[in-house]
Formats: sequence, structure tokens, C-alpha cells
Amino acid sequence: MSDASYDTIVIGSGPGGLSTATLLQKRGLNCLLIEKNNILGGKMISIEKDGYAYDLFPHGQVPMRGSAFEPIFAELGVADEFQPALEPDDPRDIITLLYRRADRTEYRRVTQGQAMADPEPFFKLWDLADDEKEAAINVMTEMATITDEQLDKLDGISMHEWLAERDVPSAVYNYLGFHANASLAEPLDLVAASEQILIMRQMMTGGGGGQYKGGFGGLTKVMAREFEKNGGTLITNSKVDKINIVDGTVTGIATPKGTFTAPVVVSSAGIQPTILKLCDEEHFDRAYLNYIKGLVPGWAFTSIRYFLKEPVMDTAMYVMYADTSWLNTTRFAQMKNGEVPEEVILFMVNHNFYDENAAPPGKQVLVSGTVCSSNPEAKEIEALWQRMDAQMQTHFPEIWEACERREYNGPKEISDLTRDSVIEGQGGECVGLAQIVGQCGSMKPDSNAPINGLYIAGSDAGARGMGTHQSALSGTGVARMVQQYLRGRSKMR
Repeated sequence: MSDASYDTIVIGSGPGGLSTATLLQKRGLNCLLIEKNNILGGKMISIEKDGYAYDLFPHGQVPMRGSAFEPIFAELGVADEFQPALEPDDPRDIITLLYRRADRTEYRRVTQGQAMADPEPFFKLWDLADDEKEAAINVMTEMATITDEQLDKLDGISMHEWLAERDVPSAVYNYLGFHANASLAEPLDLVAASEQILIMRQMMTGGGGGQYKGGFGGLTKVMAREFEKNGGTLITNSKVDKINIVDGTVTGIATPKGTFTAPVVVSSAGIQPTILKLCDEEHFDRAYLNYIKGLVPGWAFTSIRYFLKEPVMDTAMYVMYADTSWLNTTRFAQMKNGEVPEEVILFMVNHNFYDENAAPPGKQVLVSGTVCSSNPEAKEIEALWQRMDAQMQTHFPEIWEACERREYNGPKEISDLTRDSVIEGQGGECVGLAQIVGQCGSMKPDSNAPINGLYIAGSDAGARGMGTHQSALSGTGVARMVQQYLRGRSKMR
């Protein structure tokens, strides 16, 4: 492809980059969206193969009401194609939970409606005494009713520290430890209280565990289609070699398919790969480079997909954890050093519950996952797969016996598909940067990089919340920043 000029170039078609590109193109800018793979979506990819349709690892949209994608679809004029597969007030049993207290040998199991809508199933699961129920209600109510102003003051406090100041039953503390792992891929003793409480509030007031018809890839298809329909240029199977910068200002990108010029480049390839690999470091001062290198990547999810010859699952999600199976900082370090725990947390999604077309007739597909290191060369992955399979055989024998085949992936596969690994231990993150104290809220990296016309979209910068929702919020914000920047350039001419 010959050289070409655009108003904006967007690198990467994850939810952050795709949201930015689609909105800007709709608003009249001439955009190029470039993706290194032949399939769009980044970590929001849904695989379609052999009659199955499923996500790479278990997703759950939070919040269900007020998703960041909903106003994007409305602006694109395709609000009717925004199709959540589950409503917060769905009357069916939605989630199956298995929990084992440290003083028990057996797991207790409950099945309930939408998570957090009714505390009684949790009280049964946790086997709380009356005074513990009251304490649990108090702490949950505080999280559900906390104001944005109060949340802003918790950016520098870990969730563990916040809980330590309150009367919290042990079972509730351990649930939040599991939740930090499963929803944020972080340890409770490092995750920012502002981030975890925000997500808990959204789950309790707006619903959690949402999915979409066609998986999250269904959202990708619609946004990509509208991007091209509105005149956007899409290039796939092409990695970006370099972001070109002259005199502190972006001029475009260099790729194997040509050099493309634009006064704005938006990268959703991750803040560390963008600054440390795609840009020449000479364009940044030493303090900023050290800041970028010091950012901590989030944990990863390693996943197993189970393809079943018959429908044996009744609920949408399956959750399994014990007091000793969720990971804090110490347990995580032990696992990385080879001490893989005997039990691991499991978070599993039954795609057929959300979409009858997720598997061939009479079959099902289950996507399960547990937390691990984001290092593409992590050594614990195969041992974790063995633990996950063993727990499936023991606690979900009906699923195991119905399984025809399994697919495994981990941080290496995720890094190959999405983020290049540019510093040790980085690349395979489930989300992006760790949502921990020092990297959240007011301390979150700025989407506006210190180069004129360079922006970072996605979960690494500019937004807060859970996973895909956070990334789409960032993309929406970056689209607004780009428009303001280009208007300012136009006035200066």
C-alpha cells in the first residue's frame, strides 16, 4: 500500500483503540486503524471455530447497566445492535458458587440469581452467624452507597487497609480477596480501594457478570463495520514498526505496508510497548521514561476451554474459591517461585447460557480461568492447568465426563496476540497496568502523552473500573481529547 495521510492513526483494535477510531470516524475525521492480527478485538476477541463461539478467557461485563459501550452504539446509530445477553433483573438462577472455609474439608455450594442482588445466598454460602450477617450488611452497604468524592480519597489506600479499619467477617474478607483476583487480577493487599469498591458498587447497583450476544467479539464486529461504513481505513496483519516523531510532535507511523502520516497517533498497544518500543526514547525526558518503566503490570489469566458433547451446565457462571486459594502478594510470590497451591480459584463462563448459538446443537462450551503471572515465560502455567483440570474432575464431574476436548492458553499466547513484551514480566496481562495503589484514579497514567499528538487509549490510561468497560471509557475520552487537539491546531494555522 502506498503512503497515505490521515487525520488520526489508531494502533490496535482492542476496546480502547476501536472505540476511539469508530467515534472519530463517525464525527467526520479521516482515520486509519491498524491491527497486527488478522482478527480484530485485542483481548475482546471472540473465537469462532468448528461451530463454537467463545471468548479467549472468562469475561464478565461490569456494570451491566450503564456500560461504556452503550452510548458508543447509540452515537453510531446502531443502538438496536447493542444486545446484552443478560439483564440485571433476570429472574433465572445465574451463578453457581462453591466456597470452602479454612476450617472445613468440603466445599459448600449455592446457586442464585444475579450476583449481589440478594445477600441471603451469600450468607448461606459463608455460614454466617447473625452478628456476622449484620457486619457483612454494613460493609456491603457502605461500598454500595459510597460517593464519587469519597472514592477519590481512596486512591492511595489498599483494599486490605480499608477493610482493616472495619468490622469485617472473615468470610467476607476472603470473598473480597477472591474478588480482587477474579475481577481485577490483583492482590487484595495492593489493589487500590477506590478501584475495587467502585467495581463492587457497580455490581451491586448496576449488575455484574454481563455478556453479549456473540460474545464480546459481537461488539467488535459492529464497531468495526461502522468504522469502515463511515469511511475509515482498516489495515490488518501489519505490525507498527515505529511512531514517527519530529521536533516533539507526532508525524505518523512506519509499517511493513508503508509509511502513513497524521498529526495524531493513538496507541492501544499498551503504554509500555508504545513508549519504550514504538517511540524512540530520545524524545522523552529521563523522569518520564523511568516512570513508564516503573509501572507495574497487572496479573494474567490462564484459561482452559472445555468443549462438551452434551449440555450439562445450567447457570451462566461458575465460581470456586477457598479461604486459602485466592492469592495475596505473599501467596503470589510463592507460586511464581514454584510453590503452586493445591487449590486455585476458578472463574468459569458458560457461553451457551448467553447465546444459544455459542455451540453446535446439543453441545456446550465452557471457558474457565485462574490468575497467574503476566510474564510470557511464566513457569507455573502447566501446573495451574493441572490444578484446574483436577478441580474440574473432582467438583464438576458432570462437566469433565462430557468433555470431548480442551484448549489451553496462558500469558504467552495473550502477549503474542496483544501486547509485545518490552520489560521483564510484562506482556500477558489480563487487562493492562495493575489497578493498585499508586496507579489508579488521580495517579493513573495520563492518556495525553508528553509528545504533541500522541495519545494512549485502553485500560492503561485515563479511566477506571473493570476490564473492557474501563478500556471503552478511555477510548471515549481519548476521542474527545483528539478532537480538541485538532481544533486547536486548526486555529493556530
